[in-house]
Amino acid sequence: MEKQYTKRILFVGMPDMAIICLNKLAKKKINIAGVVPPAKNEPTYRLMCETAKILGLSIIDYEKSLNESSFLEKIKQLNIDLGVVASYNKKFPSELLKLAKDGFINLHPSKLPDYRGANPYSHVILNGEKESAITLHFMDEQFDTGDIISQYRFKLDEDETMGTLFYRTNEMCASMIYEALDYYETHKFPRKIQPSGDNFKKAECLSLEKRNVFIDWNKSAEEIERFIRALNPFIGAYTFYDGVIIRINSAYILNSGKRNSNPGCIVDTKKELKIACGSGVIQIDSMQYGGFFICSGREFIERINPKKGEKFYNEQS
Repeated sequence: MEKQYTKRILFVGMPDMAIICLNKLAKKKINIAGVVPPAKNEPTYRLMCETAKILGLSIIDYEKSLNESSFLEKIKQLNIDLGVVASYNKKFPSELLKLAKDGFINLHPSKLPDYRGANPYSHVILNGEKESAITLHFMDEQFDTGDIISQYRFKLDEDETMGTLFYRTNEMCASMIYEALDYYETHKFPRKIQPSGDNFKKAECLSLEKRNVFIDWNKSAEEIERFIRALNPFIGAYTFYDGVIIRINSAYILNSGKRNSNPGCIVDTKKELKIACGSGVIQIDSMQYGGFFICSGREFIERINPKKGEKFYNEQS
């Protein structure tokens, strides 16, 4: 006999994590009283709404702010037991948090309290972590600081990218939230207070707008290879060649110690594109030349005809 869930759940989220989690919960017949998509001006608003409609779920939306009185009134009328959040880009006001009898809980793809913030996926790879985690925690008015309910740790692959980690954690979060809600049907959640203070690893946003996605060729081959993986495929690791912006999608470490050229300089173009780093050399596997084409290092050589000794550089050069 199929289990009947009675607790009324408000689901709040943004793709892709939200879609994966919501599909899992709907399939398991969790009692979703309503779905809150992103604000109407967000690019993923329609996608989230379409997902909810396909699943036969009610949509409770708002214009720009979670503080809007009409939105809060609609949530109040739902008489929800618990709010569930799967990826969201707005802080929740206290007025909203109070509308769920047992509060709001959030899925976060890191080992809290480390890597609070917008992009834990990239930063665990950038820092050479051997493991990461997903965390389920209660929400307060700050990002990722509420009491921890549960945490699941896992090892990172040696060739982990932002994309593979994003996919893996989304699937893990879907399983975690279903198991938590199944438990919640007849139990209270445990709570573990997070340490206070700011002495934890950060997960700041990385973007072209913030100018923090350019390759520093003075760093080691290992650091640069990690940097490229950590931004692939959603953000991209960038550099310049002959005035054209280049996006490096993937690369290999050829050696991690010796180099015979200055950082950023091309050391070989015979068959493959090889570039000197602060220590070591990397070989470019996949790249994008401006907005013109995506190619391998070998195709770049055939099309552009770069010369040994020419330099890739960042915007500060």
